[in-house]
Amino acid sequence: MFDTRIRDIQIEVGRDEVADARSLAGFIVPGLIDSHTHPLEAGLQLLFADMREASSIEEVQLRLRERREDALEHGMMLAFNLEPDRLSERRYPQRGELDEVIPEVPVFIYRVDGHSAVTNTAGLQLVLARWPGVRPPGMDGGCNGRPTGVLRGEAYERASRIFKHLLAPETVREALQLAGRQAATKGVTTIGALVGVEDTSDDEWRVILDGLAGCEVRTVPYLQTWDMEVPRRFGLKQAGGCLLIDGSFGSRTAALSQAYSDAPGDSGADYVGDEKLLSFLRAAAAAELQTAVHAIGDRAVEQVVRCHEQLVESPKSEVRTSKFGVRGSTTGSGNPLRHRIEHAELLSESLIDRIAGLGLVLGVQPAFETEWGGPDRMYALRLGERWRNTNPYRRLLDSGVRLAGGSDAPITPIDPVAGIRAAVERPNPGQTITGEEALAMFTSAAAFALNRESGCGSIEAGKDADITVLTSDPRTNADCRVVATWRSGSCTYRNEALSQYSRMEV
Repeated sequence: MFDTRIRDIQIEVGRDEVADARSLAGFIVPGLIDSHTHPLEAGLQLLFADMREASSIEEVQLRLRERREDALEHGMMLAFNLEPDRLSERRYPQRGELDEVIPEVPVFIYRVDGHSAVTNTAGLQLVLARWPGVRPPGMDGGCNGRPTGVLRGEAYERASRIFKHLLAPETVREALQLAGRQAATKGVTTIGALVGVEDTSDDEWRVILDGLAGCEVRTVPYLQTWDMEVPRRFGLKQAGGCLLIDGSFGSRTAALSQAYSDAPGDSGADYVGDEKLLSFLRAAAAAELQTAVHAIGDRAVEQVVRCHEQLVESPKSEVRTSKFGVRGSTTGSGNPLRHRIEHAELLSESLIDRIAGLGLVLGVQPAFETEWGGPDRMYALRLGERWRNTNPYRRLLDSGVRLAGGSDAPITPIDPVAGIRAAVERPNPGQTITGEEALAMFTSAAAFALNRESGCGSIEAGKDADITVLTSDPRTNADCRVVATWRSGSCTYRNEALSQYSRMEV
């Protein structure tokens, strides 16, 4: 990409204004890109409660109590980033413990991985009222058989959708604006925005898309629906996002080929069958839309790969063709639609070879390894020695697989500089990659994954004037901070405390 500071580049900052890059004391990189965010949830985290670093159920209650008036104002309370394993009690709070603080309105607290949650009695009643007489799978029960408020799998997914539908349009817009503003402070100019739920209405989609259009950062929306007609109605070129093929390691819902080390007999959950997934991929091929689906465990990734292989092998009568080959296929034409698998964390050697053969793009999150990787964290607890096979970036890159960096915010914060550092400083030294490769994950490779490389991802004549100014080279310096962010020639963020790194003559 480049080896030294960019000099002699004229950066357009307005119709008649030009800044000379030689006047910059900081280190310039292309505008950073986060290819996988959930901006609505990231913004809601700022509006509601954040349970990150909570160390006990009493502290969870305290944080809820501090936001009680907000809960009453909104008619609900959301909270994010709860890590039950880090609480002194080593468990989720029970709904009765949430009722002690906020009994009047529904409360919904997401586990840090976004694949399980706990709700209070009002929230549980809300969920059960939608399915009278039916108890969805995944609703934990106590020794007396009564629901504890902990929700996993199908019960969690149903409840999460209900709470999303309760959000007022102005709340959605405010949350998206907050997420965009926060992303700009982290040097980000473009995000892959994974939004919505399966039963989102067109009116709700419009509110979300209008909110994204008003963000500080450029957004590439992925509408999370299995219905291919929805993105087509809104003129989009991509579909899906975190369409769940499985869950997560932390909630023990990621689909594994062998059982969890800390739960013998439990190998996770298969959320969809081959027929549904293959139908989705075929519809995308016919519509010439890029797809992205969520698969974390090796059994889930194998299912996605298997269905892509079946798509390629489909008779031409099943998949429309063009002069360029099979529309939406992967092998033979280099995956022209750039179909993605999100996360793809646990991979065997044969799976890596099959992914490379198909030309699939992986949307990966290096910060996950910082949070949960290594021999003494959650991955090792859940997977045993298989922690050594999580997120094998070195092996993937050596096989020619393109890796697009992301955060999965709010699961981990939008922060590409931290993501670059996490990719380089792996707890598993066998999968270490270079600083240059890590930077590419959050610039050129991310732009490619979003089909935006013609406008961003590198500093070249004719491309959007997206740049990020840093205090030092992120490829080699762990203490690298964001000085300023420029999107399309306009400054969207400037850290005045670091003004000595951004002397611009305008």
